[in-house]
Amino acid sequence: MILVRHPLRVLSALFCSIALAASFMVLGAGTASAASGVLRVGCGHHSFPTIGAAVSAAASGDTILVCPGTYPGGIVVSKTLSIVGIGHPVINATGQNNGIQILASGSTVKGLTVENALGEGILVGLAVTTVSDVTIRGNTVRHNDRGNPTGGVITTSSYPQCNANPATPTIPGDCGEGIHLANALDSTVAGNTVFDNSGGILLSDDTGATHGNLVEFNDVFANVFDCGVTLAGHRPQAAGGGVFDNTILGNRVTGNGTSGQGAGVIFATGTPGGAVYDNLAEGNFLAGNGLGGVTLHAHAPGENLTGNAVIGNVIGTNNLDPDHDFGPPFDDSHTTGVIVIAASSITITIKHNLIFNNVIGIWLAQVGGATITATGLATNRFINVQKHVVIVS
Repeated sequence: MILVRHPLRVLSALFCSIALAASFMVLGAGTASAASGVLRVGCGHHSFPTIGAAVSAAASGDTILVCPGTYPGGIVVSKTLSIVGIGHPVINATGQNNGIQILASGSTVKGLTVENALGEGILVGLAVTTVSDVTIRGNTVRHNDRGNPTGGVITTSSYPQCNANPATPTIPGDCGEGIHLANALDSTVAGNTVFDNSGGILLSDDTGATHGNLVEFNDVFANVFDCGVTLAGHRPQAAGGGVFDNTILGNRVTGNGTSGQGAGVIFATGTPGGAVYDNLAEGNFLAGNGLGGVTLHAHAPGENLTGNAVIGNVIGTNNLDPDHDFGPPFDDSHTTGVIVIAASSITITIKHNLIFNNVIGIWLAQVGGATITATGLATNRFINVQKHVVIVS
């Protein structure tokens, strides 16, 4: 039998072959210098040996393609770049403060495995200059925060953030998390797998306000010394601090903080005048965490933690390493879905959540005469929960 090819199909196949060949020519042209906009790392002949070398050679706006392999960490990106992994190449940051630090707005980090840093696996910001419109997508971030691997109180770490503050010598230092956004705005952290770090994902205001960020559809688990997702006020609002208008959406947050009193998602500030406000936790699955599935702590009068919202989450058994931060009678020693403990008067929305398999559904503790105005409580659904809402003053 003779096969007759349709002429249009032959022509189409020819065009596809030409296009495919052209794409390989672009990706394979020498070191793919700034003229091409694409640089390659570890991809064979005429590619760069390390990501750091490609970053140094790149021009702002370039894309760096990283082929499978293992590469050193300590990478600092100070110009707008897209770093894209093919087959999840590994950044091994052993002995480095961070796996990769992004200091340039508009940059992207995608498809990498980042591990073994002393501090954060991926750090966005932590400089005086604001960083915006950064995308951290589809990465695996694991086994970081080696500067304090036990989560204890230490003063000898080579990464200063891991050391306890002399003003609070009984509290471990904040080494950062697997992924940390500081002085960052309008950025996206999406579709990452974050596990076996001290904590998962941290948004803080150490050097300036952090706002307008989206943390969505990440799998954050087994970060046992801290929270899964943390929104923390470290800087007074009057001094330019504040963590606000951020959205925590559709994440799976499980098994965090079980050895270090960490929540699934926490909004908190321990700084006088600190501010973590108008943030949203919506549509997340939260279970097996050390503190509440969603926890809010306002530790002192004058802190601004008002306007946060907890909406439409599925919240299983939490508070497994019970919440003793404030002392009796505000301690919650029971499994609990949502915990709000405030020494400042606040308003909060808690509505349309499904809370199941806890002794207490929602724990509201008003410290030192503060008031908690919680709206939407009647809209929540409780299954196998002994006490739906507990209010303590």
